[in-house]
Amino acid sequence: MKRKQIAVCDVERDYTMRFAEYAGRHQNPLFVVHGFTGLEKLLEDTKEHPADIVLLSKNYAKEFKKEKCPGQIICLSEEEYQEEEPEYPVIYKYQSCPQILKKAYDIYAERTPASLGTALRLSEMKRIGIFSPLGRIGKTSFALAMGKELAKQRRTLYLNMEEFSGFEALYPSDGQTLSELIYFMKQGKKAFACKLESLIGKIGSLSYIPPIKSPAELKDIKREDWEELLKALERESRYEFAILDLSFGADGIFELLEGCDAIYMPIAADETARAKLWQYRETLKLLELEEILEKTKEITFPNMEQLEGYAKTEGKRWSKN
Repeated sequence: MKRKQIAVCDVERDYTMRFAEYAGRHQNPLFVVHGFTGLEKLLEDTKEHPADIVLLSKNYAKEFKKEKCPGQIICLSEEEYQEEEPEYPVIYKYQSCPQILKKAYDIYAERTPASLGTALRLSEMKRIGIFSPLGRIGKTSFALAMGKELAKQRRTLYLNMEEFSGFEALYPSDGQTLSELIYFMKQGKKAFACKLESLIGKIGSLSYIPPIKSPAELKDIKREDWEELLKALERESRYEFAILDLSFGADGIFELLEGCDAIYMPIAADETARAKLWQYRETLKLLELEEILEKTKEITFPNMEQLEGYAKTEGKRWSKN
């Protein structure tokens, strides 16, 4: 997948250089960022190397001729509010570099008619399902712990499919969630990989898509949407593993489990838990889904220390695959 070009050109030289330096240290698989300290240098360079996105100081916008640079023009403004309708999309320049880039990716994804290409892989993206018919059993804690360990060595994405994930309180995002990504995908727009980058969050090295905010949103996501999303991730992202934090609220839960390469199922040993587990296993047998049982590892965690230890061991095991 050829990396797209972002040109940043601001009247403040130090701002431009720090922005380009930061972007260079935190390399994006889709885009490479170049800094320019003057409009003439920008226009001269883009004659031979056209930029896909131009982050341009609002002070330069008046003398800038779009026909000389066909990429997506986005103005960097020193003002948080605009009194008039701008000619180009505008981003407030005095916020973090990651936030500016995310907003730029989102604008580009919404407006470009072209696909960004296909990720070249040595092997298919593996799906690891974390699921249990029991509640309050450490499922999400284990999913995150395993994902963080695996992400230390392999590119890993965490995807939460629960009605109430609690993520918004634990890991605040800028507003866009899984719902926006799936809506974008269903519209048939081409730049899925760019839209994905615009909303990815990080927990250490682990990437995650901010989960839905209400059960009503989860209900609107159908089985076909989940499968299309996972295929798009396999086709257009560089993630080697997807950690699927599953629940019965996800439409097509059994099909999702069937599609997993492995399933981890936290369990408990009390009488009520054993009864629920028996019913779950019998249901799978009745539906002739014994394959799900065959790829499921049942695990118990008396305490958080054991949970994290097991997650670390399994993360290392998968990273060697």
